Amino acid sequence: MRTGIIIQTVIGIGLTLPLTAFGQTDFSITKISPALMKDADAVVRLDETLWEIKSQSEAIAISRLVVTVFNEKGEDEHGRLTVGYDKFTKIVDISGAVYDASGKQIKKLKNSEIEDYGYGGAAGDDITDARVKLASFGKKSYAYPYTIEYVHETRNRNMMFYPKWTPSASIGSAVERSVYKIKAPAGFKFRYKEYNGAPAVTKSKDADGADLYVWTVENQAARTKNDTYPLPAIERAPMVMVAPADFEVQDYKGNFNTWGDFGKFYHTLNAGRDALPPTTVSEIQTVIKPAKTDREKAELIYKWMQARSRYVSIQLGIGGWQTIDAMTVARTGYGDCKALTNFTLAALKSAGINCYAALIRAGEEEKMKADFPSNQFNHVIACALVDKDTLWLECTSQTTKPNFMGTFTGSRSALLVTPEGGKLVQTPDYRANQNIRDSRANVTLAESGDGAVEVKVLYTGLQHETRAMVMHQGTKEEQKKWLLNHINLPSLDLQRFELTEGQDKEPSVTEKLSLNVRNCATKTGTRLFVKPTLLSRPFDLPAVTERTTDFYLPHSDFNFTDLDTVSYQVPASYKLETTLPAFQIASAFGSYELKTTYENNKLICSRKVVMNGGRYESKDFAAWIDFVKKVRKADRVQVVFVENKL
Repeated sequence: MRTGIIIQTVIGIGLTLPLTAFGQTDFSITKISPALMKDADAVVRLDETLWEIKSQSEAIAISRLVVTVFNEKGEDEHGRLTVGYDKFTKIVDISGAVYDASGKQIKKLKNSEIEDYGYGGAAGDDITDARVKLASFGKKSYAYPYTIEYVHETRNRNMMFYPKWTPSASIGSAVERSVYKIKAPAGFKFRYKEYNGAPAVTKSKDADGADLYVWTVENQAARTKNDTYPLPAIERAPMVMVAPADFEVQDYKGNFNTWGDFGKFYHTLNAGRDALPPTTVSEIQTVIKPAKTDREKAELIYKWMQARSRYVSIQLGIGGWQTIDAMTVARTGYGDCKALTNFTLAALKSAGINCYAALIRAGEEEKMKADFPSNQFNHVIACALVDKDTLWLECTSQTTKPNFMGTFTGSRSALLVTPEGGKLVQTPDYRANQNIRDSRANVTLAESGDGAVEVKVLYTGLQHETRAMVMHQGTKEEQKKWLLNHINLPSLDLQRFELTEGQDKEPSVTEKLSLNVRNCATKTGTRLFVKPTLLSRPFDLPAVTERTTDFYLPHSDFNFTDLDTVSYQVPASYKLETTLPAFQIASAFGSYELKTTYENNKLICSRKVVMNGGRYESKDFAAWIDFVKKVRKADRVQVVFVENKL
């Protein structure tokens, strides 16, 4: 499934509108406000897009971008234009020019400076008719400051997508003027909504009587650094979302006024493509024979599908949305997310299980606007209704366990596609008590402070994902290299390691390590300084201590429970000198507990951290900083032993 609007490329016929229709033509740097140039690597002089709707089945997009570049960072950010095209998107023209500091044109873009590439995936697993044109004037070819201008026009026949507008600039770039225009035949209906402080629309009539809708932002100063805890872009960036009411694409008609309408369109587009060969149906009956419940049947079918298929992205024509039929997948053994989901659903139905496709926006921390029915999806998964419960299935993975959505598709809205229409539902959440890291380490300390360490760690929920990926996709040597880069110790020799996947229904990975660690405890004179939080996850202190906007602790990073137990065998020649540390810290963000005991030369340190990610108000930021500081202070505590000279 396509992940967003495709922008487009070069042929060499004139633009539908002259450049003067876009306004500003004097690009001398003297015209830029000093306030915009402050701390800026570049100033976007004009970023203007016209979306001209011709009918329910066709539109023209014309974009003009003019950027004054002050240094190499600005050049890296704005120096190239990328325009995509495919069966539904035709590039009418691309043009460009370079201006010196006074605004005098010194070069025009040549066709030889525009490259054309296929849009295949990096792993070569895409079958697609999409291509990309890349325009560039080269790097460091002109004296700073200079101004780049790019204009391109495309003709679009996939009217499922209307472009959304997000005028915020990137780090280091100021914006002089950003404009989004929609031109539509008089009375033509479409939908739009402004979010996160985006400007209100201005409506008027064009000279030919067409309806004009215009959104404008001016004079945005450059941001100089990234926010440490930004809200998801969809919740913070000014944005105008636009979507069709009625539309047509390749002889299919649809309506996106409601989620129900969206679901009906997708169901109609893919209806009748779930028939299976009789031999495959017989094979499925054999597969499910041991099952006693529908859930067991569904899980067996899912594992069978994973073992006999592989993912290949297929984006030919309307194939970005219309699935390859199940017969073809049964014969070839491959398909994209739509095809593998459709094949899995066909198999489930042959076993008498109710099931549906679910459209979703996949990706870590991805979110969508549930109050604006529109095409915000980039992936399809399967949902089976079994034993009065739901069973979610990621059909593109050959290793994922049934009902585990993880960071890719978990904790978000999905559109369940039924014959009656679409219905928004929620995929499983992953809370702190599900995402566990349970670490048990035994350390034998030498009198020098060096240590032999044996570690066993159980990872569950979201915390198991990275290690599962390394285990399934990396060679033994690659696994070792990854572990060495992720073990939180300064100087070590990894003697042995083992990664194994759990056999329970809930996914997990167990990690076993044998380490020799230099200076595992710090020896100073006659004393040994021992760290109770060896191998624990560190907490970073933010660079800023105040903020005026809400902040966000991503669920994928901050919903977890860490249980760390370290048992030190201390040399008999040392005795305890300090009191044993103990801490308890509680806050709205989570809790922290550290306990230590010492008996018979054995120091046992237990640490428990529970974190709760989410969105918090700006007034809570001081409390967050205070919590982090207290945790860091507790983590730095040491237990001191001194040589016993008796």
